[in-house]
Amino acid sequence: MKDLQEATVKICELKGENLSQLALLACLVRALPIEKRVLLPAAFEQEIESARTMLLNSEISDHVLVGLETSASSIQTLLASQSRG
Repeated sequence: MKDLQEATVKICELKGENLSQLALLACLVRALPIEKRVLLPAAFEQEIESARTMLLNSEISDHVLVGLETSASSIQTLLASQSRG
């Protein structure tokens, strides 16, 4: 039972860290000039596609891919909202 509780605590900590990084990303994107912001969604899509390919060719848990897709979706939403000006 203790291991499960420790794992739950670590997962919650990682979620909090992820949210703080998304907040930082939002601030950094907002600080960019609009002409740079509009380039971010396509550039991010290229990078995330590279990450998908790398992970699909690795021996990793399917949960890593699910996490990547969930995080990528959040970031894509953020970039889309920030690139409108």
